[in-house]
Parts: sequence; structure tokens; C-alpha cells
Amino acid sequence: MLIGNTKGNDFICVKCKFQIKYGFISLYALLVTLAISLSVLHTVRTLSVKQDIMLMLYFQKQSHLYAKTLYDIALQCYKQYDSQSCKKDSIQFDPYFYGEYIFHDQTIKEEKSQHDIKVQVLDISIHSQTLLSTHPLRYAKRYIVDIEKGDI
Repeated sequence: MLIGNTKGNDFICVKCKFQIKYGFISLYALLVTLAISLSVLHTVRTLSVKQDIMLMLYFQKQSHLYAKTLYDIALQCYKQYDSQSCKKDSIQFDPYFYGEYIFHDQTIKEEKSQHDIKVQVLDISIHSQTLLSTHPLRYAKRYIVDIEKGDI
């Protein structure tokens, strides 16, 4: 159906007008859907990053506390019993945190003096399984305990 002046080139196709209008509506709907999808993806990603940050902060605080606890346990065991029975031990703090300590004998050579210093090295490690990923988190701490001077 043509509307307009028959002498000039001013003919307007009514069907074409409606088809163009529906085409733009479809394009706008597609753009709105794309915008909503991108905003949802961004929100999910932001929440995932926040969960990872909170998990790392929680692991950092808990592992410091558990390492201090293991340090106290190891030194108390070393004071009360002999070095062979307290050389290595482990503990399960909760279902997700596991800790262990190991005493090592080491000799440190000093440059200024001619004698060597015998020390005990206490290695503490904390392991954790996370619910958000399959990778275990680890924390390690090393203490030097001087036996000759009595610094335990």
C-alpha cells in the first residue's frame, strides 16, 4: 500500500515503516538484554572476588593464631620432655585447618668468633582446604631456638 503523491517520489510504504519500527524494537530489546547480562556478570564476578578476599583474610588471621598455638605447644613439649619425643607433631584444629611442627638441629657459623652455635630450628606449617577452590592454602613460619643460651 503506497501513500503519497503520485507525481513525485514521495511514496511511503506503510508496511516498510512497520517493519523498520519492529526491527528497531528488536534491536533495542537485544541491547537491553545484553546490558542486563553484562551487569549480572559483573556483579557475580565482584561477589566472587569479595569472597576470595574474605577467605584470604580469614585464613591469614586463623593461621597466625594456629601457628602461635603450635609454637606454644612445641615449646611446652620441649621443656617437659626430651627432644626426641617432641621432634615432630601435628594437630587437626578444625575440619579445614591442619597444623604440624618439626624441630631441626642446625649449626650456625659466626664470622667474628671461632666457635659454632648449635640451635634448634622450629618449622611450623598450617594447611587449609577451602570450599571455594581445590587449591590448599599454606602458611609456614620458622623460629630459631637457641639452646646454649637457654632461649626457649
